[in-house]
Amino acid sequence: MHEVRPQVLTSLSLFVGTGVCNANCPHCAGVVHRKFAPQKDGVLNEELITKTLRACYKDGARYLTLSSGGEPTLSPRAVARTLEIVSELKKEGIVYAPINLYSNGIRIGRSAKFASQVLPKWKALGLACVYVTVHDTDAKKNAEVYGVKFYPSLKEIILRIHKAGILMRANLVLSKSTVSTAEKFIRSVIYLKNIGADSISAWPVRGEDDRPDKENVPPEEEMDKMDAWIALENSLDFKIRLLRERDREVYQEGRKLTLFPDGTLSGTWCNH
Repeated sequence: MHEVRPQVLTSLSLFVGTGVCNANCPHCAGVVHRKFAPQKDGVLNEELITKTLRACYKDGARYLTLSSGGEPTLSPRAVARTLEIVSELKKEGIVYAPINLYSNGIRIGRSAKFASQVLPKWKALGLACVYVTVHDTDAKKNAEVYGVKFYPSLKEIILRIHKAGILMRANLVLSKSTVSTAEKFIRSVIYLKNIGADSISAWPVRGEDDRPDKENVPPEEEMDKMDAWIALENSLDFKIRLLRERDREVYQEGRKLTLFPDGTLSGTWCNH
């Protein structure tokens, strides 16, 4: 395991699953990691994951997110086993909380059976929140960015996540083709809040190299307006965050680390 060890660590992200995805986003930063992912769901380097969880906890990490080079819900065995490993470490006094999962939401919205059978099991193993990436609150436009013919109802996705006793954070991706103005941003946040999202995190679109897509990010002046509105609207009951490059100190300082499929432990990945 190649390591980058910070002086003060806050959180850890683990790549799990095969890297298979049910979407085809043109800007996906996870594609480059898929060739290192296992071919079969449920295959894990348990020794490496356990070692990393112990070491990062010792260095201060308390928050954990599960991510993937593809879509984690397509690798339910890998997700479940990872959660089991985390749960087993509680016997050693190692407690990660909250535990969050990144998802595009497609399988949750398309399969009531998956949502009703799998999500409660993940909840019982400690999963606290599902981070669903949203490109546009309009289902048709959201589907276009995801590269799918049909994107399920965001409201239904949130309802199914909540039914399992899990929170839902909407990760709103800003771009010139979707949410590029403060007006559209405000409408999108209000809509997501009204249909049940528990919090919102937003950031400008990034490319396959995990760097800002300069041709497609919204104008700085529009993001300044978004920041100003957030400052007035934010509350303890509903948190809204806009993460810009100037907010990435935690990554630059290595306080958030990611364990990639090739065994590299790095602070360069854009996991907000």
